[in-house]
Amino acid sequence: TLFRSQHSQATSVHPGYVPKTSLSEPPWSPVKLPDAREEAIHHAEVVQRINNLIANGQFGRLFAVIHFASRQWKVTNEDLILSHADIDAKCGDKIRLEKVLLVGGDRKS
Repeated sequence: TLFRSQHSQATSVHPGYVPKTSLSEPPWSPVKLPDAREEAIHHAEVVQRINNLIANGQFGRLFAVIHFASRQWKVTNEDLILSHADIDAKCGDKIRLEKVLLVGGDRKS
């Protein structure tokens, strides 16, 4: 025959084995995620402090980063957004922006 049959030697590799490389295991130490319960308590405290500042009128200038029409926008009170996206609203209608990425002010974000 013109072609030789090539045989490889059998190796004892376990199924699912992944060699240790920088792709299978990063060179930095593992990241320890915060406890979900502690994170929820901290979140509630921060929200309460911000709500108290707003209720007392001590918030300064507020802003938000929102996702709208496939873009991110930094907006403040009474800002207008000019977008070429087709939405089911007329000029002057209020719309609900559900993807708020960040809220902040001159003291916190």
